[in-house]
Amino acid sequence: MKRTWILIADSSGARILEALGNSRAFFEHAVGDGRYPYRSDPAPQEERPRLTKALDGLFASQLSTMLANRLKSRSFDRLVLVAPTVMLGKLRKMISPAVRETVIAEIEMDLTDVPTSEIAQHLADVSLF
Repeated sequence: MKRTWILIADSSGARILEALGNSRAFFEHAVGDGRYPYRSDPAPQEERPRLTKALDGLFASQLSTMLANRLKSRSFDRLVLVAPTVMLGKLRKMISPAVRETVIAEIEMDLTDVPTSEIAQHLADVSLF
């Protein structure tokens, strides 16, 4: 059976869910908390947008590297990307061609604060198996 991962990310964090069988239940993989220091960064107000943009790109790059490494170790076969527009765009640009080949769906939506038990209803149009 193919292993399908769902990467749910925004600029402040990420989580990976694995689809389990036909039940539309998920197992959550640990990816660290992915929290950025800029949320409480004491930088002057005028510097925050520039800092945030740079950190967003760094985070997308780290996620892309992690996905490439996990693909090499055969942790997943198929991938669904779920992120707000800006983060999804950064991920599209940064993921490797090998990871790109595993992507079965891209969803422009912020589901980072949605409980795992409610994720399936947001992925109703995606064939996870």
